[in-house]
Amino acid sequence: MQYTQCANHIFSYTLRGGDFDNAGRISTSLKRELRSREYPPHIIQRVAIVLYEAEINVVSYTKVGYFFAYCRPNSVHLVIKDKGKGIENIRLAVQEGFSTATDEIRRLGFGAGMGLSNIKRNANVMRICSKPGEGTKISIDITSSNHYGELIMDITVNEIQQKTNFELLTSKADCSKLITGGYVGDMLSDVNANGKKGNIWITILTHPNAVAVASLKDFSAIVVAGGIKPREEFIKRADEEDIPVLYTDLSAYEVVVLLSSLGVTANH
Repeated sequence: MQYTQCANHIFSYTLRGGDFDNAGRISTSLKRELRSREYPPHIIQRVAIVLYEAEINVVSYTKVGYFFAYCRPNSVHLVIKDKGKGIENIRLAVQEGFSTATDEIRRLGFGAGMGLSNIKRNANVMRICSKPGEGTKISIDITSSNHYGELIMDITVNEIQQKTNFELLTSKADCSKLITGGYVGDMLSDVNANGKKGNIWITILTHPNAVAVASLKDFSAIVVAGGIKPREEFIKRADEEDIPVLYTDLSAYEVVVLLSSLGVTANH
């Protein structure tokens, strides 16, 4: 394990895959640092649990992992990046008991399939982005909030289009935008009141006014469901406002279910 203190509030660590002898040292080291800074005990405990589980995942499944801790007043932001095989199905991987551990790892007492679920349980927000064959990045926020276990999976409009095979109607709008969540609805006043920046909006509306609202709310994209394709005026305005438009003949409900399987969850 390698350790660097980048600044008074930033710490970085490196852990090699297969190095079970040093697994657990990062969580112990940061726990000591947080205690010296008089962080609340409940934050320290959760940081230690999250880091330990992440360390075990790195030594069990990757070539190398890089750990970064950003210590803020009353909160800690953790980032773990690894080089490895990545995660094929994130939603499945965070379920308790799901494991791809080898027999060798199981003989060492690991691989019960509780790592990611324990991280999620102790994090206020956990964001996962993974590319199979390349590696995984996990970002974790641990705060004094009582709201735990929110999972966000980084996914772009382009990835949604590729995985759903929805038809992309716009030609100029930026499809590399990250999606922060989903919003479904057809009442513009409700959308304007409750939609959030970065949402992908599922609707049956095809009037250009819908694009205006999407632009106002800074949505990442619109999915027009129900099989009624928007006219050229709608698409042209969406390109002008940089709002990607996807189209499908699936119902709005079916789109919600499909996007949920990809990790796009509704606003809270």
